[in-house]
Amino acid sequence: MTAQTTTSVAVAPRAADRPLTGLNALVRKDVTEWVRGRRAWIVAILTTVFMVLTAANGWITATIAANVPSEAEVPEVGSQLPLDNLLTAVGAQIWVMAAIFAVGSLIVVERQSGTLSWVASKPVSRGTIWMSKWITASAMLMASAVLVPMIVTVATVTALYGAPSIPMVIGLVLGMFAVIAFFAAVGLAAGTFLPGQPAVIAVGFGVLAVTPIVSAILPFDVEPFLPTSMLTWTAALFTGGPVSIVTPVAYVVVTGAVVALALHRMNHMEL
Repeated sequence: MTAQTTTSVAVAPRAADRPLTGLNALVRKDVTEWVRGRRAWIVAILTTVFMVLTAANGWITATIAANVPSEAEVPEVGSQLPLDNLLTAVGAQIWVMAAIFAVGSLIVVERQSGTLSWVASKPVSRGTIWMSKWITASAMLMASAVLVPMIVTVATVTALYGAPSIPMVIGLVLGMFAVIAFFAAVGLAAGTFLPGQPAVIAVGFGVLAVTPIVSAILPFDVEPFLPTSMLTWTAALFTGGPVSIVTPVAYVVVTGAVVALALHRMNHMEL
């Protein structure tokens, strides 16, 4: 009687089974699509024009009031302080709305066209596909919906009213970056669940609209726990105002939960 021996052979995992396989290649592909497409350029132009006009509204009103005849009704002149007008432009949140529209089609359109299933058939993981879209969308929107409009708006405010506080500007920009990344994650996560672009965009606007309502109706102060509060948190941080560790921790937890949900859904959805 002979003994049979078996040897175990270690089988290397497939490339697509490893987390974030092929991320660099997909990021390059997605960045190229953003740069060659019209989405980023449209976002940059429209957001810049809207923010500049909003910031210049006080100066325009003051100019009209100074040139109307004495017997005519003089329009009410708003604040002429640089920071007030910069905050008005930022507070209009056109940059958030632009981000919501921009990410609304990234997953849905590729699912409908079959591009998503074609990419998933390559040696990349599904999680890599979603992460690549989140990274590139966040980065491109930070540039087109925040950085470019803020540079032009700050220049306009400086020319019309005087220079705003540089630490405040830096804090606002960083806070806007954080909010953009959150809404990019929300839109891309919604794209893994919902079949159409309008529904995905509606989810983004729903989150944007619900946050102030929640703050108003709850019996305790929930604002420090909202991801959108990163805007005021970073501004306070850079200007020496009171800040709490609660806001950045809550931001990381909530955004991480959205990302985890999207990755789970991405791994189980039919392409």
